Amino acid sequence: MGLKTIWIGLDVSKKEFVACTDFPPVDGFHEKKNVEGLSTQTFENSKIGVSKFLRYLDSQSISFENAYRSKFALEEKTELPFSLEPRVLMESTGPYSRNLEGFFLESRPSLRPVIVNAALIASFRTSLNLKNKTDQLDAKAIARYGSERTPEFKIISRKIYAALCELCRFRDFYTVQTTALRNLQGTISEPMLKRMNTATLKHYEKKIDDLERQIKKFIREHEELRREVEIMDSMPGIGVISAATLVAELGSFKDYSTRNKLAAMAGMNPLLCHSGSSIRKSKLSKQGSPLVRKYLYLAAMTAVNRLPELKTFHDRLVAKGKKPMTAQCACMRKILLILRSMVIENRPFQQNFREK
Repeated sequence: MGLKTIWIGLDVSKKEFVACTDFPPVDGFHEKKNVEGLSTQTFENSKIGVSKFLRYLDSQSISFENAYRSKFALEEKTELPFSLEPRVLMESTGPYSRNLEGFFLESRPSLRPVIVNAALIASFRTSLNLKNKTDQLDAKAIARYGSERTPEFKIISRKIYAALCELCRFRDFYTVQTTALRNLQGTISEPMLKRMNTATLKHYEKKIDDLERQIKKFIREHEELRREVEIMDSMPGIGVISAATLVAELGSFKDYSTRNKLAAMAGMNPLLCHSGSSIRKSKLSKQGSPLVRKYLYLAAMTAVNRLPELKTFHDRLVAKGKKPMTAQCACMRKILLILRSMVIENRPFQQNFREK
């Protein structure tokens, strides 16, 4: 029996989501439709809306199977030569897509919802040459992306990871604002504005302290986070907050079967730019969360000076003519892969650690 995947593309907003069902081709019965010919349905972005969506999805699957039986005059009890597997696909829209993913994992885990980088969906949509920009067309493009790209399912934004991610992002927000206020302090001449800036600065610094305590408390309360963060924290240049941010943004490092998949998720994979006789140097793809690269950069600045092997690696690249920033990025990637090896082997950092 062949397994046929139904990809359901969802265009998610705050109050609602548009669903588009892209049925798989079945020889002699159903051919692949043009993207614009796919049908859509709108549902409320809530548990009630998800329940209605699931009933709609079940009715669509039953209708598809019944149409097949009718075409080939099969009895109701006759086993079909294929089985349908519905899968849900969304582009990343922050808390809206994560909350909806949580509803699906709670109501029907078999849907194995996938959240894809919005930039990838946007590029794919452009390749379809759709003339207009509507929620319905976006849902259709997302469904077709699933049919053609078949993205893998990874639970990297379960409730605990989503909650930790929110805490880490708020801390980073206040950190950025605090830096801006400190830089502004020396340029203010008006006494009232200076007092206001000072008060705001102290308020933000307190928020950062509170958030750091909450992050550490949250990690202690969840064993699967605690052990992974403790192992990563043993590496020079990586602190508790850095480790927590990496895990929150990327999920458990154990979930990545290869190091290349982890590097790609972090946006640390090379992007080659060659066209005819024009040869350009490669650069980072910079896909995924920019926070990951930010904390890896900060970690590399410290680790290069504290780890002789990493310093040797950095200096060797520079001696070969690589730019200092290129060498720094290579060190960032090496740190990320060493962290993965540490987590997989479940042991803290050692000077002779090698990435796998």
